[in-house]
This record gives sequence, C-alpha cells and structure tokens, in this order.
Amino acid sequence: MPSIARSLRAVSLPCIALVTACAQPGPAGTPPPAAVATPAPAPAAVPGPATSPRAYATFTAAPTTLEGGTFYGFAYAEKQGDAGLTAVTPAAGAVRVTGFTGAGKGSTWAGLGVMVPGAPNGAVADLSGYRGVRLVLSATTPTALRIRLVGSDAATVAGGCYPVAVVTAGTEARAHDIPFSAFAPEGYCGTQGRTAAATLPALSAIEVTAPTTETAKRRDIDFQVGAIAVLR
Repeated sequence: MPSIARSLRAVSLPCIALVTACAQPGPAGTPPPAAVATPAPAPAAVPGPATSPRAYATFTAAPTTLEGGTFYGFAYAEKQGDAGLTAVTPAAGAVRVTGFTGAGKGSTWAGLGVMVPGAPNGAVADLSGYRGVRLVLSATTPTALRIRLVGSDAATVAGGCYPVAVVTAGTEARAHDIPFSAFAPEGYCGTQGRTAAATLPALSAIEVTAPTTETAKRRDIDFQVGAIAVLR
C-alpha cells in the first residue's frame, strides 16, 4: 500500500491539551458550524461479505499506538476558557478523554477530542480500497461522538472541512461499524468540503470529538476510544 510522509503534529508526552480561543470543531482555527448535528440513527452495517479488519490504531499504555501513530487530545471553544482538556489517558485497549465544556464565557460551540494518526511521523495511507471503519467507543453517559476522516491538505484541516459521521457511544464499550459512504463534510464548508472518496487516498488521521452547542453551563465529558480498524 503506497504511503506519503507528511508532518501531522509531533508530541512526546502522553497528554497534550490544545485549547484555542477561536477554534472550530477540530484542533485548528476555522469558522464554526451553525450547529452541532443531532445524532443520526446508527449507520447501516457496512455492506458486503465479512472480512478480517485491518488494524488502524491499537492502544496500549504508551502515548503511541502499536502501529506507531502518536495521538494527542485537544479542547476547542468559540471563547477562551469555555472548554478544558483534563487528560488523555492511554491504557491497554483504549484511550480515555476527560474534560469539560461550558464556563460561562458565551461560546456557542465547544468540545473535546482526540486525534489518532494511523502511522508514525504523520505518514499518510491510501485507504481508497476500503469501505468502512470500525471504532470501539464508550462513555460515562451516552454521548454523541463525531468521527472525522482527516486528510493531508492543511487548508482543509484548518477549515474543519474533512468529512464526518456522528454516532452515539453508550456506557458499555461497543464496536461501531461505519461505512465510508456515511461520511460527509459539514454544511458550513460549502465547496471547501471534502468527501470520503476524496480523502481516503491520503488519510492522515481519524479524529473523535464530543461536540456541544450548549455551553451556558458546565458539561463534564468522559469518553473512551478503543481499537480502530478499517474494513474491506
């Protein structure tokens, strides 16, 4: 499988918080969405015969996956201080993301997330031959999580315009199979939005966030991302 080396973001600590005063629904500053989408019904099962999944990210107690990707957490909010990342804690089988949104600063959007590259040193991979992704997810309370396929174009990353899908994580760890056909760019992106088909030939990372537009009061966030695999 061909791959292209490209820098994503290097970190050397198990947990790095990126808190921005005017960030978008990802780690870089961009226009905010008009609203966080109401969680859609669970995506349909990935079509086609079952095949062995290919591991994309396998978590241990280290700050890198077994596949060599260095993951990191981030917080974002419209107003400085309206989101805070407490910790990104890796353990055998999963990484736990904890923090809060809503500190009375007047934000209309905020959230916490984790960025998970699939290879060392920000290398990208051609996954155009795959048809879906499997993520094991859970949360302390049922939580809508936005999954984003992140490509290698810096302007699209900054605009938050790579494609997303929304699933609800329950209190028990469960595998969610999401077909790539269920991913789409957010409505505010317009012509800047990238489809899954356009993103998969050079996939840099998979981002998982817990977004909110209700920041008038504090919301504690606590979710876990387990093994990530791609499906043929």
